[in-house]
Amino acid sequence: MKLPSREELEANRFLRPFARHLSSPLVWRFNRRGVARGTALGLFSGFAVPVAQTPFAALFAVAARANLPVAAVATFVTNPFTVPFIYFLAFLVGKQAIGMKTETLFSLTPGAGPIERAIGWTVNLAGPTYVGLLIFAVVGAVAGWTTVHVGWRLWVGHRWNRRRRARATRNSGGPLGLGAGN
Repeated sequence: MKLPSREELEANRFLRPFARHLSSPLVWRFNRRGVARGTALGLFSGFAVPVAQTPFAALFAVAARANLPVAAVATFVTNPFTVPFIYFLAFLVGKQAIGMKTETLFSLTPGAGPIERAIGWTVNLAGPTYVGLLIFAVVGAVAGWTTVHVGWRLWVGHRWNRRRRARATRNSGGPLGLGAGN
């Protein structure tokens, strides 16, 4: 799947009202802060928003001046392969967070009709699941933001060290110690 370019987004007739915001260089800049914000917003949207996660992440990215493509890609943490596992784990985490017991989950009024049972099951399953998804969203956003900041600093530090070693080798005359004065 190819993400549309900046020019393609601006030319889209549905996005034309938002072209001024989408053409801002702040949402396309690839720097540490923008990428970290985009990752955090994309992960938050991927977990917390059940449908249309990418448009919500894009909206959040424009509002927060985060990197728009990174925010859109980060929403793919929830995809058709991962959703069943994520939702099951979210249900377990949410059930623990709100202190719901298993007996409470399946207890319904005796003699309830099929519609009341379906509504009861939906409420009993959806509540803990969404609480778990919100926990995943907050933890994922914080973890993504932190990972990008730490990873970016480590990467820049590694490049600085490599550049410093190359400069030291060049100034000392190479590995054999044959400097300019020898």
